[in-house]
Amino acid sequence: MKKRIIFLIISILTFIVIITICHFLFLPKLTSPVITLDKNWNIQYNDFTLDNVSIKDLDRSLPSSSSKGDILRLSTTLQNSSDYSFPTLMFLSRYSAVEVYIDNKLVLSKFTDKLAQDKYIGCFYNIVTVPSSENTQQLDIILFSSENSAYRYFISPTYGEYHDVIRSYIFKHIFPLSSAIFLIIFGIAFLIITLSFYKTLPTILSQLFSSLLFINVGIWMLCYFRLLDFFINTHGITTEIEYLSLYITVPLTYIIIGCIQDHYKDWIFLVVASTSSIICIFLIVLHFSDIARMNRTLRYFQCISLMCSIFLIVVIAKDIKQKKISPSETIELIGLSFFSLSYILNFVAFTFEIFHIFPESILTVRLIPMGGLIFVFANLINYFIYISESFAMRKEYASLTHLAYADGLTDLPNRSRYDKYTADLDKGTAEYCIISLDLNGLKEINDNDGHAAGDKYLQEFSSVLKQCFNEKCFIARIGGDEFVAILKEPYFSDIDSILTRLKDALEIKNILYPGYRRSVACGYAFSTEVNPKDSHSVYLLADKRMYENKKIMHERLGIAARI
Repeated sequence: MKKRIIFLIISILTFIVIITICHFLFLPKLTSPVITLDKNWNIQYNDFTLDNVSIKDLDRSLPSSSSKGDILRLSTTLQNSSDYSFPTLMFLSRYSAVEVYIDNKLVLSKFTDKLAQDKYIGCFYNIVTVPSSENTQQLDIILFSSENSAYRYFISPTYGEYHDVIRSYIFKHIFPLSSAIFLIIFGIAFLIITLSFYKTLPTILSQLFSSLLFINVGIWMLCYFRLLDFFINTHGITTEIEYLSLYITVPLTYIIIGCIQDHYKDWIFLVVASTSSIICIFLIVLHFSDIARMNRTLRYFQCISLMCSIFLIVVIAKDIKQKKISPSETIELIGLSFFSLSYILNFVAFTFEIFHIFPESILTVRLIPMGGLIFVFANLINYFIYISESFAMRKEYASLTHLAYADGLTDLPNRSRYDKYTADLDKGTAEYCIISLDLNGLKEINDNDGHAAGDKYLQEFSSVLKQCFNEKCFIARIGGDEFVAILKEPYFSDIDSILTRLKDALEIKNILYPGYRRSVACGYAFSTEVNPKDSHSVYLLADKRMYENKKIMHERLGIAARI
């Protein structure tokens, strides 16, 4: 267990080192500086005005928290834009319709139609192309709030060359971006692998749902850090995807816990998990029914997720104390606990940022991606341990099964395996043929040359038997010198040629190794010859014909008949 935990820690540290190296290797080279427009803003909030304020301190300067229907106007002066090929302004709007004016000319109008229809407006980074000018320009950003508390905090707009503005933002969030993409790709690959093993290893269910959680968390991170819109057009539903994937996290977490050691059979767990999951789904339904939007119900989800994290820690502590879970499952649950803890710490860090205790994004861009990666590495170790242990158990089971159903001397199926095979035949409707085979002269060889020679005779015959029937049928040793072969209908026409080939092979052995005489008596019967069809009756008929053949052979070879 200690070695696995050490390996997990080393893997995580190695990944962090690689990310750090890549951070400096791929540092973007900007063609021109990207300016953060933080200071010298004039603010008009409804009838309240402020002059020369900082965007970062704006929330503390406003008289109250924003409400639905409030209008916030932010004005400043843009410097000479002729130095840029594509001068661009980028700023974040939260639950608001947006209008942007440059020198009193409307250059962007967004979501005003949704505002008029009282439809949901999420959070977006707005990209505005600024007209090229050698003079300073007046910038006015007007935000029409569609939700209460839309602006609990403000992020300063950025201004510069288009590609530099985009690259600067993406590189600032390169860790969550790379982590999110890794989680999605890994989750999809992990899902395909677990689905391929599910039929043979049905207990792999927790890893299957973990792969879905990876994909879900990766999508949530892309939306949470406002990165998805840079790659695909979401048609304005990024925030809804963010909350939807966030709310689904709790049910998926409970499912993963429930699949480990069958916790879902515990009524306390079942009540807590079902109640929490139903509430999360109910909050989603409320949003899409336009009764209570998800950003307004977030506080309830946070309480539920906190309860989920505490419950997870209690379950892990209890299982470890009672030694109910395997080391691999312990590692998976510890990884899941780290991920849950990272969400709680991220919420705390975000709260600190709102109250200006921590600088913007110093923790929020790192905590959840790191928690997600720890969960991935924990699942990787758990998966490899689980697969290796499962295959070792399957190999051991196959070995024990082989010992139970194989003849120790010839390695052919034994009488028990034959009985099971014929029992299955009786349950089916397929036609078959049973061949009874009996070695000639085994008793004389045992008496004259010893049992070692007799064992060698049996091993030689079983080898020849395997070669001649060439996996066309089921063959078994059911007694001392008694063997049986069962052929299905497609090979009925080959029976005589196979038996001839068997006898010829024994004759070749007699010529090459003349120490003793090798021969076999044969008799066969078809299932269609017995009514009602019964494998034992078919075998008795085949055995009767074998003894008739044996009697003829004994008379020809001068071997005394056994009594």
